[in-house]
Amino acid sequence: MGEADVALRHFVEQVRLLLGRDPIEGFRVWSALYTELAQGGLYDVCEELLLMVKGMDLPPYGLGIVRYGEGWMYDRSGHWNEAITAYEAALAAFDGANMPMQTEILTQIGSLYQDQGDWVRAEEVYDRALAVAADDHSRALILNNLGGLCALRGDQEQARRHLMAAKATFDTTDDRYNYAAAGVGLASVLRDEGRLQDSVDQLAEAVLIFRDLGDAKALATAVAGLALTYHMAGRRPEAAQTYRTALEVFVSIKDRSGIAKTLANLALLSADAGDKDEALAYLEQAVAEYQEIGDRHGEALAVDQITRLTAVPPAPVDEGPS
Repeated sequence: MGEADVALRHFVEQVRLLLGRDPIEGFRVWSALYTELAQGGLYDVCEELLLMVKGMDLPPYGLGIVRYGEGWMYDRSGHWNEAITAYEAALAAFDGANMPMQTEILTQIGSLYQDQGDWVRAEEVYDRALAVAADDHSRALILNNLGGLCALRGDQEQARRHLMAAKATFDTTDDRYNYAAAGVGLASVLRDEGRLQDSVDQLAEAVLIFRDLGDAKALATAVAGLALTYHMAGRRPEAAQTYRTALEVFVSIKDRSGIAKTLANLALLSADAGDKDEALAYLEQAVAEYQEIGDRHGEALAVDQITRLTAVPPAPVDEGPS
């Protein structure tokens, strides 16, 4: 047994003892390490840790911990329906044990519906989360996601208000991760409003924070957003290099949704530059990734772009001599 295995087993035993004394604190200690491993792309270690926990002598609410961990694994690998099922099972287990985990888990479930384009169900879940939020920080987490949802619906003003309020709360509570995450969302709104330099500034700040925190997934998302902003500003060389940097990180952490979206954006950049063959190659890869994760909306957009690029222009009409 290697040193890493021994360390994990010691951690599992520590959590088991802590769960017996303080279930909420035990879960939060477990969740913190699991989240740190998952955000760093260490999925093999996550899976090993989860298997160890399944082998523990768990208390009655132990199913919630197991299903929560499985939800994380499904979520980060792009299996969204399985993730929602696992999170719902975790929520039911925690509710049965009177453990107040509704806000965190409901927010994650809402985010998954949002990623799938099911905005109605996402909003319903966020409303459920707001109804049980016990403090300002919890409400800020939900407002952050609602801001992203409003932006998708085209309500930029409401999105900006939600995101700025969330970011201010995260700043006062010294939550650097979510402060930066709200900044990424705000940057998207500013970009859509044409405030490109303000968007770059928000993203540059987020990139520094995520790099300092060692969060690979969040870093890749911020870098991809920065690439998109460069793209919209017409700064093609910077956009291409930044997209490729984001793609490398998404590949390293096996984030298939991030891979697909970045490939699609690289295709658009190539098409803008007049390189149809390169654009088609990126789009074919993007379609395969979208199909793998079941993102029908993304797949449809990529297929439509392929159709546009490969369409044969109509032959000119010979009207004969005038």
